Amino acid sequence: MTSSSAEPEDTSGNTAHTAGRRVRSRAAGLRRRPLLVALLILCISAAAIFAVTSFVEHQWQAAAQARFDARTERVTTRLRRLLSASETVLYGARAALDLSPSMTSAAWQQYVEKLELDSSALPIRALGYADVASASTGIIGNSPLTGRHLSVTLLAPAGGLVRPDLFDQDSFVHAALLRAAQDNQVALAVHFASDVDAAADNEAVLLLCLPRYSGSTVPASPEAHRTSPRGFLFASLDTRRLFEPLVAGRPSIELNVQAGRPGAFIYATDSGSVEAPATTSLFRKTDTLTYGGMPLTLVYTANGSASATGADVVNGTILLMGIGVAFALAGLAYALTATYAKNMLMPGVATLNEARMMGIIRSSMEAIITIDEAQTVVIFNPMAEHVFGVSAMEAVGAPLSRFIPERFRQAHGRHVEQFGVTGVSERLMGRQRVLFGLRANGEEFPIEASISQIRDATGKLYTVMLRDVTERLRADNALKQSREELRDLSANLQNVREEEKTRIARELHDDLGQQLTALKMDLSAVEQTLDAHPPAQPDAIASVSGQLLSMRLLIDSTVASVRRIAADLRPVMLDDLGLVPAIEWLANDFTNRYGIDVERHIDPGDTRFAKRGATTVFRIVQEALANVARHADATLVVLTLETEGGYCVLRIVDNGRGTDAGVRTHIERGAHADKSFGLIGIRERAHMLRGTVTIDTSRDRGFALTVAFPLHAIEAEDPIP
Repeated sequence: MTSSSAEPEDTSGNTAHTAGRRVRSRAAGLRRRPLLVALLILCISAAAIFAVTSFVEHQWQAAAQARFDARTERVTTRLRRLLSASETVLYGARAALDLSPSMTSAAWQQYVEKLELDSSALPIRALGYADVASASTGIIGNSPLTGRHLSVTLLAPAGGLVRPDLFDQDSFVHAALLRAAQDNQVALAVHFASDVDAAADNEAVLLLCLPRYSGSTVPASPEAHRTSPRGFLFASLDTRRLFEPLVAGRPSIELNVQAGRPGAFIYATDSGSVEAPATTSLFRKTDTLTYGGMPLTLVYTANGSASATGADVVNGTILLMGIGVAFALAGLAYALTATYAKNMLMPGVATLNEARMMGIIRSSMEAIITIDEAQTVVIFNPMAEHVFGVSAMEAVGAPLSRFIPERFRQAHGRHVEQFGVTGVSERLMGRQRVLFGLRANGEEFPIEASISQIRDATGKLYTVMLRDVTERLRADNALKQSREELRDLSANLQNVREEEKTRIARELHDDLGQQLTALKMDLSAVEQTLDAHPPAQPDAIASVSGQLLSMRLLIDSTVASVRRIAADLRPVMLDDLGLVPAIEWLANDFTNRYGIDVERHIDPGDTRFAKRGATTVFRIVQEALANVARHADATLVVLTLETEGGYCVLRIVDNGRGTDAGVRTHIERGAHADKSFGLIGIRERAHMLRGTVTIDTSRDRGFALTVAFPLHAIEAEDPIP
C-alpha cells in the first residue's frame, strides 16, 4: 500500500512541474514581446523616413529647376524688349533727321540730350549718323557699296563712337550694314574695341544700324535697297548697361553671352563662378535670341546643389522630426505591449477585459447592438438608445426586427443567416448602399451598418455597429444640388461670354475696320492732291510723301491687327460658313503661328451643327491646340471629326512628350485628376452637350484627347449649314 500510494504523488508532482514550466515559458515570451515590437516599429519608421526624405529632395530639386527655367525665360524676354526699345529710338532718330535734312551737329546734340539716354533704362551709349559718300577705294568686300565709304557726320554724345574708320574696316559691322541696306530694317553688329577710350571698360560694343534713303523714299526692290542708301543711323550699346540689369536682381544666376556663329564672347557676369564640385548638380540652360540678323547665345548657369536650393535644410528638418516620431512610436508600442503582457499574466484578466470592453461599448459614438442566433437583442448601448429612442431595458430581449422597417425585415433575416454560415458580409461601414432603421415613434431614417460575429459558450453572437447618416445624406443632396446649379451658372456664363465675344468681334470687324479703311482712302486723297499740286520745295514734298507712306503702312498694320483680334475673339466664318471651314482656318492659323503641322480628317457626314454645338466643338478644338502649343513640344497633330454610332466624335492626337497621368484616364464628372484648367474647361463644355471626354497619354508617347457628343445634342431645329 505504501508503494502504491507513492506513484500518484510523483505523477501529480511531474504534472505541476510541467504546468509551471509552461506558465514560465509563456510569461518569458510575453516579457520579450514588447522589445521586439518596439524594434520592428523603429525599423519600419526608419525605412519610411528614408523614402520620404528621398521623395522630398527629388521634388524640391525639380521645383528649383522649374524656378530657374522661368527666371531665365524672363531674362531673355526682357533682353528682347530692351533691344526693341533701342530700335524704336533709332527709328525716331531717322524720322527726326528726315524732317530736318540739313541738321547740324549742334542741333543733333540738342536732340540727343532731350532723349536723356544716360538717365533712361536703355543701354544706348551714343546715337549718330554716317553719310555714304563716293571714294576712290571702296569698303572691304565685294558689295554694292564698292566705290563708296561712310563718314560720321552726326554723333552725340561726343566720343561715343568706338573708332572713326569703324564702318569701313570692321567686317562684322560691314556685314550688318549690308543686311540693313538690303532689308531696310535694323541690323545688329558686334565690334571689339578694347583699345579705344570710349569703350575702355568694355571689350565688346553692340551696334544697331538703320539705313536712310534720299527723301525718305524707300526703293521698291531689295537690289535697290542695297545700292541706294543715303546713309546709316547707328546706336552703340553698352553691353554692361544692357546685360547687368537683367541679372542684377537674380544673384544666383550667372550669364555668359556670345554673338554670331561661331560665337564670339561679348559678356559674362563677374560675380564669380557658379561651377559646383563634381558631387553637386549644376542648373544650365541655353537660349538663342536672333535680333537684327545676328544670333545672341545666352548661357545661364546656377548652382543646383542641395545646399544651394535649400533641399538639405528641408531634408534635415524632416529627418530630425522623423527620428523623433519613430522613437515616440516605438516607445508607445513598447508601453502598450508591455501593459498587455502584464495584464495577461495577472489573475482575473478575462473578467477585467470584459469590463473594459463593456466600457468601450457604452462610451462608443456608434450605436452598437448585439444579438444571438435567434436575433434577440442582448446588448444595447447608450448611443443605440439615443438613435432608436428606446431604453436598453426595453430593447434587451426584444427581437431585432422591432428596429427594422417591415419591408426590409425578411431580407435582413436572410442576410444574417447567410453571414452566420459564410462569415462574409456585404455591409461594411461607408462601402455599401444606405439602409433604413425604425425609431420608436415609427420614423424611418437612413443608416450605415457593419456586422461581425463571435462564438462563446452559449453560441454565436452577432454585433452590428450602426451610424445615423440623416444629416450626411441631407448635406450630400444639398451639395449635389449646389453642384448642378454651379454647372448651370457656368454654362450660362459660357454662353454670355460667347455672345459678348461675337458682339465685340463684329464691332471690331465692321465699325473699326470700316473707319480704318475710310482713313486709308482719305490718305490716298491727300497723296493725290500733293501729286496734282506739288509745292515749290521738292525736298519738302519728298519728306511729306515719305511720312504719308509710313502712315499708310501703319494703317495697313492696324487693319491686320484688328482682323486678327476679331478672328481670335470669334471667327466670322464660324457664323457665316459653318464649323468645318472654321476648323480648317483654325488649323491653318495654328500651323502658321507655331510651325506644327495639323493633319486633318474632317468628315461629319450629313450632320448639321446648331449654333451652340458648332461653338462648343470649335472652342474645344481651339483649347486643345493651345494646350499642344504650350505643353506638348510636338511636331505633328492629327485632328479627326466624324460621326459613328449616333455620336459625333472629335479626336486630337499629338506626337509630343505626353504626361505621367496614366495610360488611360477618364475625366469623370466632378473628378480633378488633372489640374489643367484647359482640360477642366473642355470637360465642362462637353458636359453642357451631354458629351464625354477621354484622355490617352503616357510619358514620351504623345497625348490623345477624344470628345464624343450625342448627335441629338449638337443638332437643332435652326442649324448652321
